[in-house]
Amino acid sequence: MIDLSEGERRTGELEYVRKVKYHVEDINGVEVTSFEVPYIRYFAEDELVYLEALLDFKNTDDLVKRIDENKLGRKTIEKVFAYRLKQAGSGFEPWPIEPVLLPSLVHNDAQPNPVYEFNAGSGAIELASLTYGLNRFLFSYTVSINGIEDFLFMGVLNKGFYKEVYILRNIEPMAIIKYNVYV
Repeated sequence: MIDLSEGERRTGELEYVRKVKYHVEDINGVEVTSFEVPYIRYFAEDELVYLEALLDFKNTDDLVKRIDENKLGRKTIEKVFAYRLKQAGSGFEPWPIEPVLLPSLVHNDAQPNPVYEFNAGSGAIELASLTYGLNRFLFSYTVSINGIEDFLFMGVLNKGFYKEVYILRNIEPMAIIKYNVYV
């Protein structure tokens, strides 16, 4: 485990944004720097990079202000859940005992690719497509991390007065994170 938690932002002053532990994972001989994702309600600093990219915020400060409005009772951006997934007889099941690990988009080489169709047998991406249908996403991407193809799947569903944002880790240990963004 390495410590990259000293950031430029003053997250200690924010109620919902937290500094978290970083890990160096060895995935098929490739080092990937990952961070622990809080289970519910709270956001890791590196999660903001994901949301900023998916929701087209101009800067991180605007995103942090929207998240921080939750303490005033306003529903703006909320994390619904962050689960690790384990393979079970009937598919994938939530495994909340272990924390979710997501690769840092800042500390790794991340290459996004738009998704127009999925390939059968591609794990969490197939799960997302079967559950929601890729045609229902406003847009979706797979992300290659440090040369590992389809490491992540990210998509946004439009639900009328709010949007659902999904991030799926497609490499073991697999995970799913869901956010609701009220517009």
